[in-house]
Amino acid sequence: MNSKAVIKQWTYRFPILTSVIIYSLLGGLSLYLSTRAHGLDIWYASMVFGLLLSQQSYLHWGKQCAAILGTNLLLYLSVFPLSSHLVTSSIVNVFEAIVVAVLMKQVTSKKPSHQSVFDFTVVLFNVLLLPALLGGIAKALLDITFSTNALLEVFVGTFLSSIVGAISVFPIGYYLYISKQSDWVKHDFKMPGALVFIMITAVVNVCALIYMPYPYAYTSLALVLSTLFMPFLGVALNILLNSIISVLFVSLGIITLLPGKNSELFFLLPMLITYLTPILLAITINKYKLAHNKFTSANETIQRMYDYTPVAMLSIDNKGVINAVSEQWLSLLGYPREAVLGRRAIDFLTPASRDYATNYVLPEFFKLGKVERIRYQMHHYDGHIIDVELTSVMEPESLRGGKYFNSLAVIKDVTTEITLTKRLAQERELLETTLMSIGDGVVATDVNGLTRFVNPIAESLLGVRAGEALNKPAEHYIHLIDRHDSTRLPCPIRQVLDSREMYTFEQDAILVSKSGVQYSIQDKTTPIVTSKGELQGVVMVFQDVTELVASNDRMAYLAQHDALTGLPNRTLALDRLYQACSKHSRVPQTFAVAFVDVDNFKHINDSFGHDCGDVVLQTLGKKLNTILRSSDTAARLGGDEFLLLLHGVTDRQAVSQIYEKLNRAISEPIVVNKQSVSVSISIGVCVFPEDGLEPDTLLKRADEAMYQAKSHGRNRLSFYSQSAMQSSLSHVQLQGLINENHKRSEDMFVMTPLIRAVDHSIQGIVVDFDQGRWLPEHKGLDVFVLARQQSLFSQINDLWFLGLNHVLSEVATHGVRDIIVRINDEQILSDEFYHGLKSSIKDLNVNPSKLVLSFQESVLCHGSKTVIDAVSRLKALGLRLDVSEFGVHSISLDFLNLLPLDSVTLGEGLTSQMETEQHNETLTYSLVKLAKSLNLTCCAVTVSTSYQATLLEAMGCDHLLGNYFYKTVNIEQLNVLIDTPQDVMLVSSNQ
Repeated sequence: MNSKAVIKQWTYRFPILTSVIIYSLLGGLSLYLSTRAHGLDIWYASMVFGLLLSQQSYLHWGKQCAAILGTNLLLYLSVFPLSSHLVTSSIVNVFEAIVVAVLMKQVTSKKPSHQSVFDFTVVLFNVLLLPALLGGIAKALLDITFSTNALLEVFVGTFLSSIVGAISVFPIGYYLYISKQSDWVKHDFKMPGALVFIMITAVVNVCALIYMPYPYAYTSLALVLSTLFMPFLGVALNILLNSIISVLFVSLGIITLLPGKNSELFFLLPMLITYLTPILLAITINKYKLAHNKFTSANETIQRMYDYTPVAMLSIDNKGVINAVSEQWLSLLGYPREAVLGRRAIDFLTPASRDYATNYVLPEFFKLGKVERIRYQMHHYDGHIIDVELTSVMEPESLRGGKYFNSLAVIKDVTTEITLTKRLAQERELLETTLMSIGDGVVATDVNGLTRFVNPIAESLLGVRAGEALNKPAEHYIHLIDRHDSTRLPCPIRQVLDSREMYTFEQDAILVSKSGVQYSIQDKTTPIVTSKGELQGVVMVFQDVTELVASNDRMAYLAQHDALTGLPNRTLALDRLYQACSKHSRVPQTFAVAFVDVDNFKHINDSFGHDCGDVVLQTLGKKLNTILRSSDTAARLGGDEFLLLLHGVTDRQAVSQIYEKLNRAISEPIVVNKQSVSVSISIGVCVFPEDGLEPDTLLKRADEAMYQAKSHGRNRLSFYSQSAMQSSLSHVQLQGLINENHKRSEDMFVMTPLIRAVDHSIQGIVVDFDQGRWLPEHKGLDVFVLARQQSLFSQINDLWFLGLNHVLSEVATHGVRDIIVRINDEQILSDEFYHGLKSSIKDLNVNPSKLVLSFQESVLCHGSKTVIDAVSRLKALGLRLDVSEFGVHSISLDFLNLLPLDSVTLGEGLTSQMETEQHNETLTYSLVKLAKSLNLTCCAVTVSTSYQATLLEAMGCDHLLGNYFYKTVNIEQLNVLIDTPQDVMLVSSNQ
């Protein structure tokens, strides 16, 4: 912290102590000088205290004045004995200070008092003269009251003492006060130079006092001359120093006053005039400096503004010569300033522009005094031509005989604008040609919806000529209806005008022409908006997609319907199920999901032939359509399995009634080729949301209920019941089965040879975890799910690994190089399975790159981060990954690409029905090609005929599996089958 800040902080925190210290120093000095043999009584302290007091709030004046009054008394008592004169002098001194403070506050609060000599004179009168007069009067009156002193003598002595002391101190105090409010005294105070002038003036004053008659004439001259070269503060210090020197010389007897009664008056009055003159002169000089500085600053500011104005500007005199240019002008044309000033303005124009300026622009300019937006071409410094736009006005800098002498011009670079205008014209012509030739219909309107453009294709589709449509509202000739329910659709152009947003029809709109012809259209209507966001109009672009819509409808129907029965297929049925589940979150509802299975359908196929089986399925499909409501869905999932989606079912009784109707309808024998075939069905039902909220859960539970119906004798209806599904296998029973099978865990697995499609050689072995062997009396139960629910998953998992490890060790002895493991959905997400697999690889010393884990596609339907993380960490063990039941569920390709897969295995139903259903053959081919495009190996299962094997090989399938080649084998049989090392072995733990 600097010294100035320390003083300021001290003054702010201790105002009374500060005032007392300063007052004591100055008062003590005055008393010391006045008590000398020839001493003069010059009182500096009252003015200083008054100035300090004026800076304080009125609330603090009482304490300040009391402290100073006490200080004054102590000062007098240190020199004089107690008397009435001492008391009155102390009171008058404090009184004068109060008057100074009051007047100072009033004068400086009204307006700045330093703008002129007159203003400063008013301040001097109020702050110097009035307090001294009032103090002298007060002193005289008090002395008359308490003593016999002469009135005039007391008044004059007090007045001179106060006013000389005040004028000596006031300039410094006034400078410090004003310096906080204005910059008029803020000039560089160069101490060495100022000290020189102060010393010279002091020397002159000393010499004049000692050696010269009329000494104040020389002192005044020295003060005035020094004032010309010093700032105000230097003048103030000079006055105070000379005042102290003069009083000190008299008090010390160095000089003597003139003899006589009024000797002090004749000494102090010239001294007062001597000090007043340089003060007023300093005020005058500072006012001139302030005005000069403002003028200089303003001139520099204007010049800078001109030079750095953000426009290219130049000034030209009456001879056409450039006398000033802005930096922007120089930057635009690339010239240095010295190469421009003094040259004619037209020298920078091209010859053509120079002639145009001379012959046309300048005569007009001299006539009107201004020109606007004149296009010229100018030479750049590097030689290339730029296009500019000029605006100029005559500047009346000096009017002599009514003539203008200067002009001011601004130029704007329009090279890019002109280039863009030409290019825009070319592009507009190209655009119009393109729009007239384009194969889409185009209609454009203005902001009011009035037609401005119609191309030939639009004329043909709308059935109107462009001339008929121009300047008419688009609604008059654009008529659209919905292709599903034929309701009138709003005009897209009007929709965009109202919303200012793009409006699109995606093949759902039909355009009705003027003649009544209907076209399916695909439309995109867009607002025409400027860069500023202002709407200029609307453009509608539409295509005739009638044939495309018809083709898409047919393809959509084929893709979503079963070719044999005409019912919705698995894809459409699952989509409707997913929609029904998602709709529940918005509109609560109930519906039933039913699995329908034809009893003994394999017997019908084997006994009567596949043609008869097809007729049975077709008949069942027709009867389902007849009995169910239009809001319900009957779908064929594949083979002899059907799915029913029954909306609005509130209780199980309603489902039972539908079953009874269906059962009665199919109870009549079906005659095929003069043979009577009796048919019965088993149905498993679950109810949403009672039995589940997710589609996969509902499907699984309806399937479980259907198997429950079959297990109870077939030809019946069974509702899903969690207790019924699990009551046949309690916690104790499951624990007992785990303990019972612990020593024969390898028997839980069955193996089937895997065949290479190209040469039908053995490629590997499929080893399945056969829950039917382990739980022969509990078909339909998932032991892993049940174990998870009964907190026995760890034990089942350990048992599974025990059997798997035995199989792996046995298989390894037969020279099988690669192993693929198909795991259960519950296992893939399990930490226990992951760590068990990791331990098996280590304990058996199996190369993980030879293992392939296979999991069902259904686990991917969730598309969750949990699935991705689980699959990724298995891949990190160095294994390969396979997805089974590929194509059964709807899996996003983007999600599929996120998984580190190596191969896929097609769903069982696809292969078994290829010979009877063209749709399945097409779908299988598409899935094989999809797998190849993803660089995945493809395997087909349930291959039962030579036709299927040949067809799958032709499609590009890599591996085949099914009874056509081999049934399940044991370890001993495997040893006979495998003659040479094979490339792949598939070990699966299927549900």
